[in-house]
Amino acid sequence: MSDITLNVETRAATGTQAAKKLRYQNKIPGIYYFHGSKNIPFVVERTELRSIWGHESGLIEIVLDGKERKKCIVREIQFDPVKGHPIHIDFLGIKMDEKITVHAPITLVGTSTGVKNNGGILQHVLREIEIECLPSDIPESIEIDVTPLEIGDSLSVSDLVSENYTILTDPSTVLVTVSAPRVIEVEAEEKAEEGVEPEVISQKATEPKQES
Repeated sequence: MSDITLNVETRAATGTQAAKKLRYQNKIPGIYYFHGSKNIPFVVERTELRSIWGHESGLIEIVLDGKERKKCIVREIQFDPVKGHPIHIDFLGIKMDEKITVHAPITLVGTSTGVKNNGGILQHVLREIEIECLPSDIPESIEIDVTPLEIGDSLSVSDLVSENYTILTDPSTVLVTVSAPRVIEVEAEEKAEEGVEPEVISQKATEPKQES
């Protein structure tokens, strides 16, 4: 897959207050990690990060201060719990000749026969799987054709085959299923019988006895 390039700048100031100040300027702080090397704190423009949305599992090339280029993958993105926008990002440096472990997204293509012809319900159970591969073999997504699936059919991780990567996710894990349409039974309320009067039980008051 093609690389995504991000321009980032190294930063000297670290810590909570420095990070807050950067975010006010629409900049996102981050750290570049690489085993055996010193961590590199950096900052990236918020608008720059838009290019990686939807490609978080792919290969990325960062350009430090407009000079040094480094191959990496996204290690972690932290988001604001209220506003939902990114507040910190970490990159993990890689070597092109060393295998790495990543999570690859699952994409469903086609329309299930069971859904199209019989009103079945398609359930996308697993959204991504864990794989091991060379950086150059990281798939942008793993496509699954659901067209042949009838009602009652399902696909599991064991149904996936590839020569470019090794699947680490449990083979028995279900990826997608097609179930029968749900029938909601609504019980009709019983109607009161017409013309039947409620039974009224009357009791005569006992008159007090008169004294003679």
